[in-house]
Parts: sequence; structure tokens; C-alpha cells
Amino acid sequence: MHIPALRLGARARLWRSATAMAGIAALLWSSAYGADDDFPFGPMTQFAFSVDNDGGEIHSHWLEADTAAGTHVKLSMDAVGSGMKRAEIEGQMTRLVRDPSLLQGIADGQRRLHPREPRLTRIYIVKQVQTLKHGKVVSTTRTNRVVWDVR
Repeated sequence: MHIPALRLGARARLWRSATAMAGIAALLWSSAYGADDDFPFGPMTQFAFSVDNDGGEIHSHWLEADTAAGTHVKLSMDAVGSGMKRAEIEGQMTRLVRDPSLLQGIADGQRRLHPREPRLTRIYIVKQVQTLKHGKVVSTTRTNRVVWDVR
């Protein structure tokens, strides 16, 4: 049995065209002026960069903590370990530097997710900068960007 094809009316074609144009305009605008928080329209800039092979720097962040057992540990950067991924830490860096108390949520989450592990007493956001020369790492510096004493 053959079913005849139905054609869209003028209003339906106009509506679909206008919707497509609005989507394309949003993508173009957010690519030029947007940020990661504008996803799915914003550019995902966390991977959209290159590093100069001579004198370029690679910046990275991670979480470390002191525990009630007297150990210093690197926290897992996933939802199961610390509750925040590296990209989230880097994306929220301005807020975390301005208000380190936001790290309390990570300590609370870690305690809830891992009740048998020693509680965290201090959390550090560690920043590492690696400098390149001829594409090879020639120096590495690490600093504590943020320190929070857990309540």
C-alpha cells in the first residue's frame, strides 16, 4: 500500500526555518561571547587551546587534603571520590579563591561517600604549572592556590 507524501504548509515551513535560524544564531553568538556555563550553546573551552612549544605553560589543578589520621592524600577527581571533577574545580576557580568555604561541601560529601575513611581536616587546591622548551617540560612549579580548614 502506497501512502502519499504530505507536504508542509507555508506556516510549518516558516516555523521550522525560524527555529533553525534561532538555533544557529544562538550557537554563533555563544561561540563568540559565551562561556562553558552556557552549555549546550557555549564553547567547551577546557580543551580548546594549544600551548606554545617554546616557553608555553600547561596549568592544571587538583585537590589534596590532610586527614584526621595525620596523612596527606590526593583526592580523587570524580563524583565518587571528592564529588567534583577537575574541570569543575578549574571552572569554579574564581569562586573558590574568593570564597574557600565552598570547599566545605567537598569535605561533607567525602565524609558522606566514605564514612569509614578518616575525615578531612584541611583541603588544598593545588596548582601546577609546567613550562615547555622545544616541546619538553623544563620546569614544574606547584603552589597551594586555596587552603580550607574543614569544620
